[in-house]
Amino acid sequence: MKFLLLITLFVVAATATVDYEPISQESNVEYNGKYHYHYELKDGSKATQDGVLKSVNADHNGEAVHGKYSFVGDDGETYVVSYTADENGYQPVGAHLPTPPPTPESVLKALEYIRLHPYTPPVKKH
Repeated sequence: MKFLLLITLFVVAATATVDYEPISQESNVEYNGKYHYHYELKDGSKATQDGVLKSVNADHNGEAVHGKYSFVGDDGETYVVSYTADENGYQPVGAHLPTPPPTPESVLKALEYIRLHPYTPPVKKH
C-alpha cells in the first residue's frame, strides 16, 4: 500500500506544472532613477511598470509611476488594472473596480457657492 501511495505521489509530482514560472522578464534601471520592468507568467499574469524621479516641490522629490497588470481570476475572467502613482496617490482604473456614485446636486451647488464666496477672516480691532 505504501509503495502504491509513493508511486502515485511521484506521478502527480512529475506531471504537475508550475504556472507561475516566467515566460518573459525584463527590467532596466537608469542612473537618473528612471526605470522599466515587464514580466509575463505561464498562468496568464502580466505586469508592466515605468517610473521616473520628479521634483514635487522645492523641498520634496518623489516618483511618478504608471503601469498595468493583469491576471486570470478564479472565475476564468482576465482582470486588467491600469494605474498611476505620484504625489496624488495611487489611482487604479479597471472595468471590474467599483465606481463612486454621482455627486448629489445639492453638494455641487454648495461647492460652487463656496468657490464664488471664499471665506475671509474678520479683521481684528484693538
